[in-house]
Amino acid sequence: MLDAIVVGGGPAGSVCAGRLAQLGRRVLVLEREHFPRFHLGESLLPASMPALDTLGVLDAARARFMRKNGAQFHDNEGRVARFSFADAFDARYPFALQVPRDEFDELLLCHAATLGAEVREGWRVARVRFEGGRASGVDAVGPDGSTASFDARVVVDATGRDALLARSGTGIARVPGLENTAFYVQFGGAWRDEGERAGDIVIVLAPSGWLWFIPFKDGRTSVGAVMRSRWTRAHAGESPEALFARAVSESTAMQPLLDGATPLFPPRAVADFSFRARTVVGEGWLAVGDAGGFIDPLFSTGAHVAMTGALLAADALHATLDVTPARFAAWQATMTRGTDLFIGAVQAFYDGRLPPYLFVEKPRAYLKRAITSMLAGDVFAEARWSNDLAKRFAPTLNQES
Repeated sequence: MLDAIVVGGGPAGSVCAGRLAQLGRRVLVLEREHFPRFHLGESLLPASMPALDTLGVLDAARARFMRKNGAQFHDNEGRVARFSFADAFDARYPFALQVPRDEFDELLLCHAATLGAEVREGWRVARVRFEGGRASGVDAVGPDGSTASFDARVVVDATGRDALLARSGTGIARVPGLENTAFYVQFGGAWRDEGERAGDIVIVLAPSGWLWFIPFKDGRTSVGAVMRSRWTRAHAGESPEALFARAVSESTAMQPLLDGATPLFPPRAVADFSFRARTVVGEGWLAVGDAGGFIDPLFSTGAHVAMTGALLAADALHATLDVTPARFAAWQATMTRGTDLFIGAVQAFYDGRLPPYLFVEKPRAYLKRAITSMLAGDVFAEARWSNDLAKRFAPTLNQES
């Protein structure tokens, strides 16, 4: 019998499986797609670097991808604020990486196999089997249409926003105030900052949302617009290309960054509704990454929550494969604490409470370091600064079905 079956080979699944294999556990990864494949969520955070370091893949990633030393915020009033990760309270890793996700996810999945995990691509999990109320394995369909059953002591749901177990079980709940749509494309020949700022993510505030600008090492730039639902409804019937162009036209800060740039494919759209799974740990199973919940991409939290949560889950699983809600309460509490801070800060951004702290002319050193630390992703460890931000930006969690 396998120790663990990991359903999904994205960052959460690859990190969890790779770490378990690294620790000597027998692990099978079943991934529905064949890598490489396109995916959003290309900007990593410094607090994710320890996960890559632990797995022994950080050096390869650093050699391959653009270094990201900070985050910039621009607005239509001409204001620019920069947060350097070297100024965070914990600056052991004062950088992150900008990663085309097709390349990055393939790197992580292949590395999990190198560490000893069995990886099968093109395998769709039809259902998780339960015996006596406890997950005992999965039934899956292979690339040729054949079916197979696999038994394991633990099933890890890393299916991303498909949230296999949550959607088939206790369900999901929407996070209020974060009902948005994202329009995205990649450009060649877009503006680049210079020196240590060349790899910064640029977040551009707009009247009805915000836009991202993520530079890649090969010269491409990922650009997207996350727009509020009322804005999208007001322009219903327009194509994703027209809506993306409209969003850029409303941003005087983004327009010069794209002057002379060439789109590499037509803009696309994706619903960007934030949600939480009502249950992320059960008898014999747990959910990691977006399978446990998705947070608006404002602070590039998706891959970070996925990798950090998966690494912590793998270490907890290695300590005991007898997964129950009680035994994994500490892991769940850690994840909830960090994601609550992210959700609260994102909600504060949209309702107008956070931007004044980003653009304050003479920021208090402590508060700026606290915001920098949050932007760096260091939200899962207990600290004075994170407690202070959690009180200032308490999340609204009266979730909607």
